[in-house]
Order: sequence, then structure tokens, then C-alpha cells
Amino acid sequence: MLSVLSRKKDGFRFYFVLSDGKGEYGGGLSEEGALVCDPCCPQKELMLRTLVNKCMNDFVPRVAARDEWGADLARFGFEKAGDVYVSSWDKLRLPHDCGH
Repeated sequence: MLSVLSRKKDGFRFYFVLSDGKGEYGGGLSEEGALVCDPCCPQKELMLRTLVNKCMNDFVPRVAARDEWGADLARFGFEKAGDVYVSSWDKLRLPHDCGH
């Protein structure tokens, strides 16, 4: 069973722990405004969706991410800016593939 729970962690505006029954993997928005995730996380897109949703709900004015999520960041509303992708709460989105 998967769960993603909010936790406090120094150095992060917000932080979540994803648990899959085999391990726990962290991810969050750093104080510098970057989305980060444990490189061993087997559900990176789920963590990305959790973090993007939180950024949208908290009206985060600027968020950055590196291309290490295994997902097309442009689908989530990010734009390439040098070696990172950037966005803001009003441009972020949670894409779905249901055909609607």
C-alpha cells in the first residue's frame, strides 16, 4: 500500500514521505525553492504530483526542478530555464491521461 504523508524537516518549506511497504522515500520543496526527491524513490511521479499540488495550493511564487523525475516536466507546467525547469503556482498543472 502506498502512502504520502507530510512531515517537518529542516531546510524544507514542506516535506513528504512516501511509503510503499518496502521503504520510505522523502521529497519536498527546499528553502531555496527547488523540488527534490530521494533518488531511490520508486514512485517519483507520485511524489512530483504531491509536491506540485502542494505548490499550487500554497501559492508558491517560484519553484524549480531538475530533470530527474522520470516525467516530462513541461506537462506539469514547467519551462526550461538553463539547466533547471521553473514555474509558479498559477502555471503549474496536474496532467491526466484519461482523454478528457
